[in-house]
This record gives sequence, structure tokens and C-alpha cells, in this order.
Amino acid sequence: MINKTHPAPAERDTILTASTVIDSPLENVWKTIKLPGEIMNFHPLIKRSKQLGTISNGIGAKRSCELIPMGKMIEKAVEWKEKETYTMEVIDGSLLPPYRHMSGKLNIEAVSQSQTKVTFSFRYRLKFGLIGQLIDLVMVRPQFKKAPPKYVNGLKKYVEERSLVDTEPSDFKT
Repeated sequence: MINKTHPAPAERDTILTASTVIDSPLENVWKTIKLPGEIMNFHPLIKRSKQLGTISNGIGAKRSCELIPMGKMIEKAVEWKEKETYTMEVIDGSLLPPYRHMSGKLNIEAVSQSQTKVTFSFRYRLKFGLIGQLIDLVMVRPQFKKAPPKYVNGLKKYVEERSLVDTEPSDFKT
């Protein structure tokens, strides 16, 4: 059976990935990312985001994102493993390239008690066969390849800065 909403990987898909290690426990990182509608807090390419519907996290959670410099997308969680991974699939949008499918997968894993590795993979395939592949190579991929590093680095900065703010003054040595 073919699942049209979340197709199996194919060799013509473009997959762009970035990873970083965040100096914060996995639990803190998960608290930051478990509400997909809050992505604008840390992703520098998202102007505004909001939760759509009543499901705030887990499979079926939806969000709307206004993109910088332009465009909008509606995403839905199609995979969710608490404190490990989730995948958001683009289900609608405007001013986006002509895509067959487009999704972002976020994985987190503890490196130690105080560090978490975060990996973001952006996967898509454009319409129009060979023409779409050429459009991807020349116009789309050069822009899209910037998104995964900005995502993980924005998350790292946000979580680490919040960890510093959340630290009690008595924790500092004088």
C-alpha cells in the first residue's frame, strides 16, 4: 500500500541535513521543540508561526509558518516519537517551489547528561521530472541548503541562552 501523504524515500528526493550538539540536557531541548507551533522562537527563517487546530503536539499537530523573506507553509506532524524524533510534512502553502512532497525531520539524542545532539533533515522532491530536477539544482537547492544549518544553530543558540537565563544566581561562583 502506498502512503501518499508521507512517501517512502526515493533516489530522486533531495535531502539536506545539518547537526549540532547543544550544551543542554535532552529534556530541555525537547521542551523547546515539542510544541511545533513555537518554531518561530528559534528558527531564524520563520517570521511567524502558530499552532493550527486543537492538537499541540504528537501525530496530527499542525502549524502555520510565515517564511522569511516570503512565503507561507502549513505543516502536519506525520511521525512522532516522544523525546526522540518527529517529522513535519508540508501539506499546503504559498510562494513555495512546485513540490511533490516536502518534509522536515528532527532527531534528538543525548550525548551526555548535559549535551544533546540535534539533527534536522529537510527532504523534498519537485514536480516536473527532469525539468524539476534542473530547477532544484539551479534555483531551489542553493536557497534550501541554508535552512537546516540555520534551524539547528538557531535552536542551539535559543536553548543555550535560555539555560543561562534559567540558572539561579546562587549557582554562580563568586
